[in-house]
Amino acid sequence: MKKLSFLAISAVLFSGLASTAAAETDNASERVIISFKEEIDYELLEEMGAEIHEEFDAISAVSVTLPDEATVQSASIDSSIEYIEENSVVRAAAQASTWGYRSVKANTASSLGYTGKGVKIAIIDSGINSKHPDLKVAGGVSKIANSSAYTDGLGHGTHVAGVIGAQNNSIGTVGVAPDAQLYSVKVLSTKGLGTLEGVVAGIQWAIDQKVDIINMSLTTVTNDQTLRDITKKAYDAGILIVAASGNERESGLYSDVLYPARFPSVIAVGSVSQLNRLSYFSNYGPSQELVAPGENILSSFVDGTTTSQNDYAISEGTSVASPFAAGTFAQYMEAYPHLSNKQLRETVKRAATDLGPKGRDNQFGNGLVQSLETKAALFPDLKNDVWYSEPIQKIFDRNIITGLSDGTYRPNATITRAEAVTMLGRALNLDKSNTKHRFSDVSKDSFAAGYINSAFELGYIKGVTATKFRPNDPIKRGDMAMILQAAYGLTSTQQTAFTDVPESMYYYDAIQAAFSSNAVTGYKDNTFRPKNPITRAENAQFMSNLVK
Repeated sequence: MKKLSFLAISAVLFSGLASTAAAETDNASERVIISFKEEIDYELLEEMGAEIHEEFDAISAVSVTLPDEATVQSASIDSSIEYIEENSVVRAAAQASTWGYRSVKANTASSLGYTGKGVKIAIIDSGINSKHPDLKVAGGVSKIANSSAYTDGLGHGTHVAGVIGAQNNSIGTVGVAPDAQLYSVKVLSTKGLGTLEGVVAGIQWAIDQKVDIINMSLTTVTNDQTLRDITKKAYDAGILIVAASGNERESGLYSDVLYPARFPSVIAVGSVSQLNRLSYFSNYGPSQELVAPGENILSSFVDGTTTSQNDYAISEGTSVASPFAAGTFAQYMEAYPHLSNKQLRETVKRAATDLGPKGRDNQFGNGLVQSLETKAALFPDLKNDVWYSEPIQKIFDRNIITGLSDGTYRPNATITRAEAVTMLGRALNLDKSNTKHRFSDVSKDSFAAGYINSAFELGYIKGVTATKFRPNDPIKRGDMAMILQAAYGLTSTQQTAFTDVPESMYYYDAIQAAFSSNAVTGYKDNTFRPKNPITRAENAQFMSNLVK
């Protein structure tokens, strides 16, 4: 069987390892990864004489050794098999100084109390030295053949671990997220080499352990389908995946970052110097998402020539930049535990310091990773202790709102008619699966369709015409008062003389009833501004006044 391609973890310090790859991985290179269209077909594997090494349930795949090349060829045409992929070899990328801790504002976030508490981070690398006095390792696994220990004989994974989680104590350095729970997933040998099978198995393990963040300071030039599938599965499971962009810039061979950083499900991190210049070694391209410090970085290490475990080293590479980003994500995850991995991804991109040409560019991506500089409000674009803080918190706690897909709330943005009815529907537990569609301009698969159908049946809302609802139009303050009056049965017990709400207007009674019930408020100038579109913050205030 032919030798398999290297899956390289791009390195500066370890760039000389390629020559030893073939000798170390002869056995592993005879393996292939078989992906099935549905469930893993164990009967077929037995018929083929396959020796199973690893099972990847998340993507219905296995790592196996087959008897010969002819078996591989015959298996590739079986209708139950999606694809067969060669096992690749991985190599360690290099690392990088304590100036980086300040550069990403980790010190500011730490002073605010954000240190990664409660966040589980899997470091898929060469292992971690669990005896290092500056590190705490919560657990781990080895996916290296003939090795059950997940300790580190190379130093690479220990260096990465220190950038993320070196303890805030009196020795060594301090990590970006020292209170995060670190998990050592060993996929690289003492020579910095590993296989595609090992990396995929490591990610599968991380999925099974329900970690929050995966850091991969490793790269490959090969677009392995198995690796693409497993990273997507992890991302879809809610895990944030951060990876090094690679260190081959000087070679001029690549027009983009390497894999797995290039996959859409993975956050590609390049390296910058202390002057915020793209590092001489850092790959870049269309997939570059963020950059972080990656030159002359001091961190924990493993030195086989010493008897003490208290080892440190200065290193550089995108391998070091990646854990700076991973640790920063842990701080954000602690600050905003209710945001999804996709929302956090957008949040950190917005917070990055723009470098190079204005806006996103191929060298720096969205810019230099930056941690939190102020105490977090409920959503990143909100402020603490302002008039809308309590109302928004109240309806969030009651699952009436969840924020927007990019992690923001946008308090001053207008709310659409569909959004307003959805909030009402959640507050009143209306049937969101109602399929009795009334309005032709409300898509049957719209997020608001069921709530609109139910609210109409109950007489809470009306259409703009007999068949049109205009779900995407902003809803006006006066119209919102009418909906609240109908839904909550509000009656007027006192009159208020809003100067811009004459008795002749259709919404007069509703505004009076809503005001009498303390559901709505006007402005300091004694106006209600009924024709103004209601903002998301104002609607939160109205809803919070009515929910229990």
